Amino acid sequence: MHVILVPGFWLDASAWDDVAPLLRAAGHSVQAVTRDGDTLDEQVDALVAILDDVASPDEPVVLAGHSGAGPIAYMAADQRPSLVAHLVYVDTFPGPEGGCVNDELPVVDGAVPLPSWDVWEPATVRGMTPEVRQDVERRAIPEPASVPSDRFHYTDAARHTIPATIITCEIPAAELLAMVADHQAWAAELVATEDLSIVGLETGHWPMFTAPEQLGELMVQALAPRPTQGP
Repeated sequence: MHVILVPGFWLDASAWDDVAPLLRAAGHSVQAVTRDGDTLDEQVDALVAILDDVASPDEPVVLAGHSGAGPIAYMAADQRPSLVAHLVYVDTFPGPEGGCVNDELPVVDGAVPLPSWDVWEPATVRGMTPEVRQDVERRAIPEPASVPSDRFHYTDAARHTIPATIITCEIPAAELLAMVADHQAWAAELVATEDLSIVGLETGHWPMFTAPEQLGELMVQALAPRPTQGP
């Protein structure tokens, strides 16, 4: 399948450099993109334009989003549900109508810079060696000021029919499954997803840097053809 990889906040397409080869080795074509736009809607529109360019109802694609890009991928899929065969969320999930990624991130000089490492929970920075942290800092691109706080909005219930896989890193898979089963308000879109899988990867919030091989393997497994059911 054709897999579109969307990086999370402060990252560009190169964030997927160590993951893409594993997907290609499994027979998939890969297109890593850099988010473009000064607002959430502009970034969604840019991703929709990519879908329109490379996908069709006869050949839908896989859309994978990391962190803050998970909701962006979901909003794009909401606009083009027939063009998306599978959604993959890398340590992220789609938020409820009217929610946002994180409206507590501080704006500095009109943009949202990468926060200092000491603001994150221990699970978030698990596996982030000094070398990995320096690499992320080197890559870091400030986010447009409004993107983290712009609100989610959806229009097409067909989005709930798109199969989805969450690769959860900070929260154990069993805990996340229990939260969804409990129908917690933040998980409304996950509750409504008709075909949802949740798998765990015990590392921090940036698995493309801390565990790229394991992440690639889990993505390949998520996209593997499923056995057909007998009569």
